[in-house]
Amino acid sequence: MGPKTETALAYALVPAVIAVGVWYVFPVGNSGGGLTEPNTVVLQPKDLQTVSNGQQLYMDHCASCHGDNLEGQPNWDISNANGTMPAPPHDGSGHTWHHSSAVLFKAVKMGLVQAAGLKDVQPSAMPSFGGILADQEIIAVLSFIKSKWPEEIQRKHDELDQSATMSAHLHKH
Repeated sequence: MGPKTETALAYALVPAVIAVGVWYVFPVGNSGGGLTEPNTVVLQPKDLQTVSNGQQLYMDHCASCHGDNLEGQPNWDISNANGTMPAPPHDGSGHTWHHSSAVLFKAVKMGLVQAAGLKDVQPSAMPSFGGILADQEIIAVLSFIKSKWPEEIQRKHDELDQSATMSAHLHKH
């Protein structure tokens, strides 16, 4: 395996590590932003006001990297010359919907690397928005993103959230 393949493989594992480990390392709790249970983030892709607010926030804070149409940057799965990964797409072609709402929330709030508790991976250009956006604003942005996914993908994401919530409850008891 060459260095480029090893780098791609290492970064391909980052989403899996996030999906499996974030609940244990950085559980989402009641932070006063509408989060009522640990590990539960409820997106509202059918709520027109939430989606509208999320779209404006996305355009203000996210589109410069992830694209006006959620398309991400070209070659988003290949590291840049500086070692960071380009911004991935958030439309149905990307892997965003493969992660629970709680994991996505933490990645936005804390930044990708810190949210996952990762140290020995390529740096991410994904900043922390915790000091910029309130919890409900992060939920609005994620709700906007989810509202743009095809219905089938939204349904699969709902199922993923249900599984993640059940898993979190099992680990509490």
